[in-house]
Amino acid sequence: MTQPSQALERARAGAASMRAAGAYAQERTGLEVRPTGAITTGKLFEWALIEPDLRDVRSTRRLGAPITAIKLVLVRLLAQYHGELIAEQTRFNVNAVGYVRRLEERIEELERRLGPEPPGEPLRFEHPGERLRSEHPDAGG
Repeated sequence: MTQPSQALERARAGAASMRAAGAYAQERTGLEVRPTGAITTGKLFEWALIEPDLRDVRSTRRLGAPITAIKLVLVRLLAQYHGELIAEQTRFNVNAVGYVRRLEERIEELERRLGPEPPGEPLRFEHPGERLRSEHPDAGG
């Protein structure tokens, strides 16, 4: 019987040998999402509205037609419940976008009041505890 630690080692070794043989595409280190353009407030509001498309309710299995029919019946039976969930989530999304927009407006106003940033060294923020430790070396930390 294989122990969990041995199984992990064996799986990693097997994957490495398959990768060396070209079984896997290039290794990915993380998910990268590239912006498709400027994200405007209008685009955020558009994304905030949840509008499910019932054409997406389908089955690609061998007996897909009867399964799709059953799914559509379930969608119909749960329509009120789903409608309430969608309404609540949409309301939250729209309010969150509105809140973000108000924060952006406040930031723009504050930046306008400050005027252009003077040349020089950028602002440095430090944790309050760091200052205390440097002023009082005998303080714990």
